[in-house]
Amino acid sequence: MPPTLSKSRFMSGLQCELKLWNDAYQRDLATPPSVQQQAIFDVGSAVGKTAQQRWPGGVEVGYKPWQRQPAIAKTQKLMDDPAVPAIYEAAFLAHNLYVRVDILARVPDGWELIEVKSSTRPEKEVFLQDLSVQYWVLQQLGVPVRQAGILVIDNTYVYPGGDYDLSQLFRFHEATEHCQEQADWVAREVERLHGVLALEDPPDISVGDHCFRPYDCPYYDHCSAGLPKLEHPISDLYRLSLAGRQKLGALGVKTIPDIPDDYPLTEIQSRIREAVRTGQPWQSPELREKLEAVQWPLYYLDFEAWSPALPRYAGTRPYQAIPFQYSLHIQHEPGGAPEHHEFLHEETTDPRPELIEALLSVIGESGSIIVYSGYERRVLQELASQFSDHELALQAVAARLWDLLPIIQQHYYHPDFRGSFSIKSVLPALLPREGWSELDITGGMSAVIEYERAIMERDDAIRDHLFDALRAYCAQDTLAMVKLREALLT
Repeated sequence: MPPTLSKSRFMSGLQCELKLWNDAYQRDLATPPSVQQQAIFDVGSAVGKTAQQRWPGGVEVGYKPWQRQPAIAKTQKLMDDPAVPAIYEAAFLAHNLYVRVDILARVPDGWELIEVKSSTRPEKEVFLQDLSVQYWVLQQLGVPVRQAGILVIDNTYVYPGGDYDLSQLFRFHEATEHCQEQADWVAREVERLHGVLALEDPPDISVGDHCFRPYDCPYYDHCSAGLPKLEHPISDLYRLSLAGRQKLGALGVKTIPDIPDDYPLTEIQSRIREAVRTGQPWQSPELREKLEAVQWPLYYLDFEAWSPALPRYAGTRPYQAIPFQYSLHIQHEPGGAPEHHEFLHEETTDPRPELIEALLSVIGESGSIIVYSGYERRVLQELASQFSDHELALQAVAARLWDLLPIIQQHYYHPDFRGSFSIKSVLPALLPREGWSELDITGGMSAVIEYERAIMERDDAIRDHLFDALRAYCAQDTLAMVKLREALLT
């Protein structure tokens, strides 16, 4: 008999039949989750546990994923007990399809099926597919589901402190009618995917865009191993849409130099094609003028912020960016050695009041504040809106921001950017020996993960090491802007 089709395998099969087959037979080929991916999973688990509290008194079924029969038996026992108002992780099996329901809440004439997501958007197609397959299984078993829907986080909720107001923290998206309309589709997909699981050999499916939609496939490294690595593939073309990739693919175009001259491209995409074809950087005649349109002294500013799904500090919203660190390099004259200032909040308390005080004490009242992207402006505007006693000062800081990113986007391109204008791609292309590769922390998401780990760490040695790594990472971000601007001026 073919393996059981679980809900997760069903969703895998919708993305790629080979992914489903590997889930069942060759799971060891999967690349283990990265630290960042695991952090996302952990957030989902925390949100799910918090959501359960909206239905107090419920009972969790428990058991490991492979312990299906005990989980199904306990679920039935809990359903038969009218004193149980809700069941968490209820287990069901129908047509050799096994599902676990996040929350099954008892209502007077049946049950309410709730799928919990840590997202703020309930209408995502993948979420509705997830819910529809659960609804279908329960319908096959004759469970009277009166309402089915998706529970997501409401990012307009302002946390007042203390216990969460769960009626405000979460928003319910009712989708019963949608599930009913999808019943025939689910039935067809169940039959099709059972057929995939019955195959003796894996399906012959090549890598493509489906490997990353709706999620990155853990088997991509295995499936792509041994494939020739194209030099400047069309995927390196800046903001090339899926439809654009498909259109070029239909023309047989795989690399940027092969894009026909009469093929419609954006202005930036045309520059990229020119630079790649010539093998030389493209530079506008206005680049130097734009780079020199600053007011001295120069302040190079970078924030690191985290955005907890479940707000930690009074007055904040879910997923609101909370800056906990900044790096500031100050250059007083052209060619002068920059001096460095930094701030890192090392406690579990709200970092923003101390960060604001520290920043305003060193940022001066004149001179361009150089940033890379609009992120720092958004952070400053958010701080100004929430800390009225510093509103005018923070707005004055925001008014001095000078963004290096659009200057590069509009006036410079190096073939080694590989279609990305991220500073992590731009700096090493111009200065190959500069970058982040030698640091313990090499990216913004890693910094957030390590910060949360550090403030909760009880071992002083580990804590100090993590904080030192955070300081080194953030300092490199601002020093990179100093070196990048100077390199472009030479």
